[in-house]
Amino acid sequence: MSDFLVLLREYRNAISVFFTLMVAFFLLLMAGGTISGDRHGIREAILQVAGTAQSFLARPVVTLERFQDRLSELSRLDRENRQYKAEVERLRPLGVRLEELEQENHRLKSLLQMRPDPAFRALAVRVVGDSSSAFARSFILNAGRQDGVIVNAPVTVPEGLIGRVVRASTNASLVISLLDLNSRVPVLIQRSRVKAVSAGQNTTRLNLEYLPKDADVVVGDLVVTSGTGGIFPKGLAVGKVVTLEPGKDGLFREAKVQPMVDFDRIEEAYLMLPLATSRSAEATPAP
Repeated sequence: MSDFLVLLREYRNAISVFFTLMVAFFLLLMAGGTISGDRHGIREAILQVAGTAQSFLARPVVTLERFQDRLSELSRLDRENRQYKAEVERLRPLGVRLEELEQENHRLKSLLQMRPDPAFRALAVRVVGDSSSAFARSFILNAGRQDGVIVNAPVTVPEGLIGRVVRASTNASLVISLLDLNSRVPVLIQRSRVKAVSAGQNTTRLNLEYLPKDADVVVGDLVVTSGTGGIFPKGLAVGKVVTLEPGKDGLFREAKVQPMVDFDRIEEAYLMLPLATSRSAEATPAP
């Protein structure tokens, strides 16, 4: 079909003239038998008919040319569209990476706005592993003894307390979170100053233990660290009271606390290292 269109385009003038002459000759023969005196009129009639015939014969060729030009334009647009799609797919990973960097930048800015206890040195770290299971809630940080990390160092984020270090190697450390079944943190109700103990249950919520039955506690109260016990500094946010029920033994109340931290979304954190320990570690020469 394409070869036919090319041949038709190349010889369209000759074909038009041929058909025009044939029609004119035919009309001339017919006119010669009926008209004898007015040759000028015959010529005008033949010219009119020939012009009309040529225009009629040339019209399909012009239409086909326009159609072929339109096909060529559509083909060009299709090639450009495929090129643009390929370029978008090539740039898509860069857009994802840019979004990731923007979110990381936001998190790091939040870390920088934290004001740690003056008795502690804040060490920014990354979470590089998750050791959580059905019986534990812990994760691994990319800092260890060579960075001054010690056992029981508190770990925090801008939202509040995460947990404490329970093991430290040269370049990494293991952190037990507030949610862990073995986690116990002395706390108090910020509004009423009632003291209790936050206990992990390997679930998404914490229990408040040793809360007196007549304690001034209401749903929505903020729970913070009490500073007793010698591990966690005072005033770190732990969570908010979400449920209150009478205790089974009649001596204490049962309360559930929703942690301030979303433990499934922790990527960076602060290790709170006591300044005295940090200075002694820096003064001790490496073996």
